[in-house]
Amino acid sequence: MMVRYLYRAVSQVVTAFCLLMAVTTVSAHLMVEQHGTVNFANGGAFLVLSVPVSAFNGVDDDDDGALSAKELSRHTSEVEQQIHASVQLLDESGEPLPLQGLLMSLVSPDHAPTTPASQLIALGRFPVDDAMSSLGLRVALQGEAPEEQHFSITATRDGQSHEMVFTPDREYHTVFPNEKFVE
Repeated sequence: MMVRYLYRAVSQVVTAFCLLMAVTTVSAHLMVEQHGTVNFANGGAFLVLSVPVSAFNGVDDDDDGALSAKELSRHTSEVEQQIHASVQLLDESGEPLPLQGLLMSLVSPDHAPTTPASQLIALGRFPVDDAMSSLGLRVALQGEAPEEQHFSITATRDGQSHEMVFTPDREYHTVFPNEKFVE
């Protein structure tokens, strides 16, 4: 029992370190705009999502449609709260699972890394256990522009994939319907 606990703890630390390294070296090519992934592995559902800055309320201080590093630093807690409230993996009873280890990075052009960004990459982990089935994903972070009104998110698990498109009219999808989440 202790070995299994230790293995999971080490696995989570290694995963968090890898996510941190990915965020600190993020470039415009980490994730296509309006796309995301949820990968089920090692007792977790690992999220990577490219979110338009216009989806966040009260964080673009100069109303230029982009977020500078200074603005993100000033409004980190507001952005985190909006992600936690608007991106949720729900268990079979409809309760949201906690999004753990949320990391965020602005997506600036490679040639101008200090330029304010119109997209933000969010990475995090939802804890998933072997007994869970019929999980749902809710994404309600659409931006203001017409091209920002949808997200295409691919869930993967054990070689299977499930494509979902989220819009203001369709914020919820069942992930791998009627299948157990055995790791």
